[in-house]
Amino acid sequence: MPGDGVSQQPLFGEEEAGRVFPPEPGLYLGTSGWSYADWEGSLYPAGLAPRARLAEYARHYATVEIDSTFYGTPRRSTVERWRAVAPEGFLFAAKFPREITHERRLAGVEREAERFVETMALLGERLGPLLVQLPPSFDVGGMGVLEGFLGSLPEGFRYAVEVRHRSWLRSDLSQLLRERGVALALVDHPGMPRMQEATAAFVYVRWIGDRREFPSGHTAPRKDRREDLRWWAERVRRFLDEGREVFAYANNHYQNHSPSTLRQFLEVYREMGEE
Repeated sequence: MPGDGVSQQPLFGEEEAGRVFPPEPGLYLGTSGWSYADWEGSLYPAGLAPRARLAEYARHYATVEIDSTFYGTPRRSTVERWRAVAPEGFLFAAKFPREITHERRLAGVEREAERFVETMALLGERLGPLLVQLPPSFDVGGMGVLEGFLGSLPEGFRYAVEVRHRSWLRSDLSQLLRERGVALALVDHPGMPRMQEATAAFVYVRWIGDRREFPSGHTAPRKDRREDLRWWAERVRRFLDEGREVFAYANNHYQNHSPSTLRQFLEVYREMGEE
């Protein structure tokens, strides 16, 4: 199983004169969150200060999914600092706060959603997609609520929707998202079958895994996902060939070490291109 030493990172692209590039045009690979002490000795040098992790992360990857926004809209000063730290070409994706998606279940949250989007817009050209992650209990009966919520969102931004209830599989969800130019989040999670439909000009992929399988100690990979990632690589190549951008994010729970997931995916993806 491949490791993830810092010396191996050039596989992911280059940083040049304050600018970062994705490993392939249109292919943005990143992790869910960046502030993990467990990555010291692999992605981060030992003893690196927490405030310095984003700058170090951005030396290796061209995007990240901000996990902390799920717990609340960040301060404007925090977002402005993220923008200042990230190099040109770097893109942040972010989850809508759980107050909007899980606690109030998209109902009567127009003001809160607008405030969140306006705050994240401070990232300017460094802002990528915004993810509406619905809770597992949010079933297809909430289709109308979801439609109303999407219709109320500020225009001019990229949105993705993730569902975790199987009732959505037999619904008109794809049609709704396609009409609004919203991406269906494609997830690798034990609670849902894999989906592979593109509903927008970009695709949003999440390698989530099972939190119970790898709850802690995310210092190195503990599961070989090569065949799973090969399945995803075939879809990603198709999406790119169709002219779509792809944003794909790995969670530590997928194989216990997100950077290794990205490395293994890119190795498989490039091997396929040589076949």
